[in-house]
Amino acid sequence: MSKKICMRSLVGVLAVASIFGVNAADLGHYAGGQCSNYRQSYLHQQPVDDIRQSVSANLSSAKVGMGDPRTLTNSRPAFVWAMEARWACSAALGYLNGGHVDEETVQKCDCFHQQYLAFR
Repeated sequence: MSKKICMRSLVGVLAVASIFGVNAADLGHYAGGQCSNYRQSYLHQQPVDDIRQSVSANLSSAKVGMGDPRTLTNSRPAFVWAMEARWACSAALGYLNGGHVDEETVQKCDCFHQQYLAFR
């Protein structure tokens, strides 16, 4: 993604935040999503092709969610969880593309995506 598009996205998020207020995921106090139960995910124990398919689907869903106006204007932290899912799923997919199943990033991808879906 180009810097120009990233900057537009950031400006859009900040504009929406200033208009609608940011309650649940206050930008001034946010320190990163915590998914304390991510180790409960067993996605990493599935066959590699299933892991890759799930991680790719979660990544696509999170990317779509980050651009969805309903997510951007939601007072619940859906955008934050979509952003965290995008990060974790991208990392997990990177490991998978290198021939390694990184248990922690796969579990976080799964957990963060579930959080995103719960707040959407």
